[in-house]
Amino acid sequence: MALGLTLFLQTILFSDLWAFTVVETRNFREGSLTFKIEVQVSGRGNLKKGPITMSSLKVKIKNEKAGVENLKVKTIRVYAQPTVYMDLETLGYSISPRQWVTKYYRLKKNKQFILGDSGYIEIAFENFTILFNPRERNFQGPVK
Repeated sequence: MALGLTLFLQTILFSDLWAFTVVETRNFREGSLTFKIEVQVSGRGNLKKGPITMSSLKVKIKNEKAGVENLKVKTIRVYAQPTVYMDLETLGYSISPRQWVTKYYRLKKNKQFILGDSGYIEIAFENFTILFNPRERNFQGPVK
């Protein structure tokens, strides 16, 4: 009984040490482009309340359309709050039709980013942006 009480108290007192992984996939259509995005966020903290610490981010994008138009990613940013962000990808890259591109960002201990209640991930393409909120596990966009 004492062991059970100890485990219960540790769960309550050290809730910020909880590990999480969020994986979501969605198809999008913007103009003549059709593409699929999968986002995987891992870190520590409680997704229901309080700040969370992001330790890694994986972004997979597939240009679904068979044609000649490339999908161009400009930046990938993580916003702790609407005005505080960290750039993960700034060079940009192009995705050919029918091609999958996977980018994995593992953040060192001293570079791990803390997301507040309004934190989100922004994937900026050439003419629009997709937003992902790991707490709510949902995408928003395309936003111009």
